[in-house]
Amino acid sequence: MRRFTVIVCLLLLFCAACHRKSDPVVAQVYQYKLYASEVRQGMPVGLSQEDSLTLVRDFIDTWVKEKLVLHEAEKRLSPREKNFDKEMMEYRNSLLINRYYDKLWMWDTANNKITEQEISDFVHSFDSRYTVDKEIVRVNYVKLPANSAALASVKEILFDESRRVEEKEALVTMLGDTIEYLLDDDAWLYLDDLQNEVAFEIDAQKAAGKGEKIRIEKEVGDQTVLLVILDYRSQRSVNETKEERAAAGMLISNQRKTQFINQYVQELYDKALEEGKVVY
Repeated sequence: MRRFTVIVCLLLLFCAACHRKSDPVVAQVYQYKLYASEVRQGMPVGLSQEDSLTLVRDFIDTWVKEKLVLHEAEKRLSPREKNFDKEMMEYRNSLLINRYYDKLWMWDTANNKITEQEISDFVHSFDSRYTVDKEIVRVNYVKLPANSAALASVKEILFDESRRVEEKEALVTMLGDTIEYLLDDDAWLYLDDLQNEVAFEIDAQKAAGKGEKIRIEKEVGDQTVLLVILDYRSQRSVNETKEERAAAGMLISNQRKTQFINQYVQELYDKALEEGKVVY
């Protein structure tokens, strides 16, 4: 059998493109037959010859074992045990009903469209789950090569509050497009995002005092980071990731669909009862 399987594998590999009038049988178990076309249909394209041989052998072996068990089941189970008419009918009915529900729901365009505002309202309604304590900061920072000739000049401007404000345009011109920096006084950043960006821990709570600034100069690898924390706050923030918004949208949709179906079934029942179509 193994030798025959190897021959079959080679035949399938090298003759897959051949146009044949007949479809050869590559394996048989009692009355069950496996044809070459069925094996080829189950094979992915683009595999190496070795991988294809392995996959074909596994496919045939799996098919043979399945048919052996099927033969035994057919032989040893009673007619009653092999009768699945009731289960098949119940399964078919379930499929029909669910497909009909899906079609009704698709027709109800007024309810199955969910706006971004509805998702936001839903997410915000679960404060205990969707809100977290987040530290935020307003900050200016510059990343320079550690041996940069501009380091001293940039530091003098950035760490002097009056010069930082008055000479900001000159500082931007000095930094150009090749140096990474943030000099927007109005932008609030999450502290953990800032720490990931500069690659070191920051004790920003020191900036909580009125008008207090924190100035940091730190070497990170082959770079020097100059950083000024302008303000710090701790706030409750809604944690709205794309995944959570998608999950919220799906939950809203499922809730609406369930309500819609329950209402439809109740109306259908009331009408049939009124027309005498339902008798208890």
